[in-house]
Amino acid sequence: MFRKPKAKGAIRQRKTDTWDEENEEKPNERSIEIKPTPPRATISFDADEGADSAFKLKKDKKKVEELKKQQKLEEEAEKFRLEEKERKLALEKVIKKEKESKEEKRSAVEKKKYLDKYRDKSAKHITNSEHFEYEEHLDIDSEAVTSSRSKFSSIFEGIPDSRAVFEAKKRRERARTQGDGYVPIPLDDTQKYKKSSKSERNRLIREDENDDSDEECPNNFYSARELLKSEEERKREEQEDFLERENGEIEETQRRRDEGESEEDEWEKQQIQKAVSGRKIGQLRTEKRNTAKLFGHAVPVEDDTEMDMDIDMDVDMEFQGKPSYSGPTNTGGEIKLEDILAKLKFRIEARDEALNFRKEEKRKLEQNLEENRQMIGKIEMELPSQSTKYTMYQELRVYSRCLLECLNEKVAEINQIIDKKRNCGKSRTNRLVLRRRQDMRDQHVECAQGKRNGEAVQRAAEREARRGRRRRERESTLAGISHEEGLSTDDEEPTHQTMIDQKTCDEVEAVASILFADALDEYSDLGKVLGRIIDWLAVDSKSFQDAYVYMCIPKLCSPYVRLEMLRADVLKNETSVSSMQWFRTVILAGSENSEIDQNHEILIELAPAIVEKVVIPFLIDTVKEEWDPLSLRQTKNLANFCSIFEKLPNLNEKSKQFNAFLNTIRTRICECISDDLFIPIFTPSALDTPNCRQFHDRQFWICIKLIKCINALSPLISSAARFELVFDKIVNTHCIISLRSGAKNDVAAERKTRGLIQQLDDSLLMMGGITSYRQLSSSFELIADAQKEAGRYCFKGNLYGKKKFFIEWNNYCVFNRLAI
Repeated sequence: MFRKPKAKGAIRQRKTDTWDEENEEKPNERSIEIKPTPPRATISFDADEGADSAFKLKKDKKKVEELKKQQKLEEEAEKFRLEEKERKLALEKVIKKEKESKEEKRSAVEKKKYLDKYRDKSAKHITNSEHFEYEEHLDIDSEAVTSSRSKFSSIFEGIPDSRAVFEAKKRRERARTQGDGYVPIPLDDTQKYKKSSKSERNRLIREDENDDSDEECPNNFYSARELLKSEEERKREEQEDFLERENGEIEETQRRRDEGESEEDEWEKQQIQKAVSGRKIGQLRTEKRNTAKLFGHAVPVEDDTEMDMDIDMDVDMEFQGKPSYSGPTNTGGEIKLEDILAKLKFRIEARDEALNFRKEEKRKLEQNLEENRQMIGKIEMELPSQSTKYTMYQELRVYSRCLLECLNEKVAEINQIIDKKRNCGKSRTNRLVLRRRQDMRDQHVECAQGKRNGEAVQRAAEREARRGRRRRERESTLAGISHEEGLSTDDEEPTHQTMIDQKTCDEVEAVASILFADALDEYSDLGKVLGRIIDWLAVDSKSFQDAYVYMCIPKLCSPYVRLEMLRADVLKNETSVSSMQWFRTVILAGSENSEIDQNHEILIELAPAIVEKVVIPFLIDTVKEEWDPLSLRQTKNLANFCSIFEKLPNLNEKSKQFNAFLNTIRTRICECISDDLFIPIFTPSALDTPNCRQFHDRQFWICIKLIKCINALSPLISSAARFELVFDKIVNTHCIISLRSGAKNDVAAERKTRGLIQQLDDSLLMMGGITSYRQLSSSFELIADAQKEAGRYCFKGNLYGKKKFFIEWNNYCVFNRLAI
């Protein structure tokens, strides 16, 4: 362990001899000895560490006196600080009011001072009287000024001169050196030293133990000299500020500070002002005068008032000689009388144009006034008609709402009974088609196997019974007329099934008859409904057309039309569109109203629009679900109902509904061709049996029956479409097979040939080409040869009308060989 080096001066000494004894006797006693020799208070310790805690301290009387003076100075400084604070508040109040008054009058005074300053070029400064001339009327609190003057009389009594300032500095210097008026100011706010009793002495005071300041705050040391110095500088600055205010020099400085102008801005402003000098302005004015004189114009009167920018003209500039350019001058040209007359004429023309413009404006205004008067008169004349229209609109509004409420309730019931009737017809058609196809399969199996099995026996018995009843009925009604098996429609059903279907039809008819029983005639009668709508057309046709009411009438008539078509049963009963009640009502719509033209376009197109938008969609559903293409009676009734379609102009290839209707018919016929037409092929020995021959002949006559049904729809189906269905799908694929696979030399072959040729009308034959009839011609040739061998001339007198068509496309035709 190393000992620390001993410091010069006081040294702490340890008494090793009496350490234990002194500690035992007087453990708490300490002795303090002050050495007179050292100039400063020193601390001495014993030679060895840990000897005892006694140390010697020498008091410095001068330091004590200095501390007392410092305490006194602190008290005086505190008192002076309070007085200074009050004085500063009063002075700030006065200055604030002065600024407020200056700001109010500065905008008016500055402009005047600016002009006066620069107009009088000899004036370089503004006197104090001029500067404070406008401050005489300042609204300053007199009491605040009086109190401030009483507290700081030395400032407001007068402005000190340089001698007074020098004497003040001397007094302060003398006070600083002699110590008069100084108050001790502590270095820290906290009490560093604690007073103790005479018997007790404080231990060594260290710097870190009595430092009450925060670590983050810096240690600031104060002295009386620095405080006085800062106070003198502050007072000096306030006096200089006050003097500047008195002399008016601070106003310009404050103004520049407020406006935020810098030296660079001021320099730029001066350069811009110097850019345009008075001499340049004078040159421009001279040039303008000379130009006016040269072209004979009036010389403009120039304002020679000195402009603000002219005062900054650079007077130090020296011009030697004349300027290089002074503008155009009059070279002695003369003003002629023609020029004056032309100018006057130009002015007269300009005046006439302005006068004509005013007259045109007047004419337009008069025209507008006249049009307004006519419009007012027209409106007054139309007032009764407008009143009538308004009444009609109000009544029609109420009526239309009531009608829509009624139809909303009835449409659901109408759809329900239509679906019920349609389901009944659909189920009946499906039963008949399935039974016919099953009979065809049973007969083919019977002919192929030569026997009947199981349920086929019962079905065969029922089939033969139905055929026998139809045969007896034909013999009683069609006496003397031959009939071929297969041309009749097998639509007979059991009695109980017929009764069920009839009961359903009766229920539907009963509901349809009383559907509108609870409604007034205005809502249940289609004629009265159309009458209300036509009245609108008669009163105001323009609004009728603008509202597209004519497009809504078919939908409004739809419930009545569909209900009547349901009761008519188009496929079962022979009827037509022109014979229905709704069609007659629509055709006669508006006949009772004398104010409307009966040949109006809307009235003429009303019935075709209803047929296209209501009737045809109803027929599409009927054909798709209830129509049997092999039922000749249903097909004829459908064709009779649609006979009027070819007379309606809107039912053409552009109509989507009509095209959909035709496509539905064609689809049903194609389904029937693929599912119901079947030509069996038997051996010659099998054809000798009666059952096989009858079945073979029946299938041929079914094809002829389908051709008859297609020809019955000739008002709807075009010749090209019929030719495709008849020749391509029936004759060339089924009839020719039957003619070639069957017997050719018997009477049945003759009847088959005649029946086929009778269905080929002229319009149908004209659609074909050379290859279309080649197979048919070869088949006729085989039959003709077989008939001639049998001694029959079957074609004599029957094919004379068809000979011409066959000869034209084939010289080697079978008809050239026949005895005609």
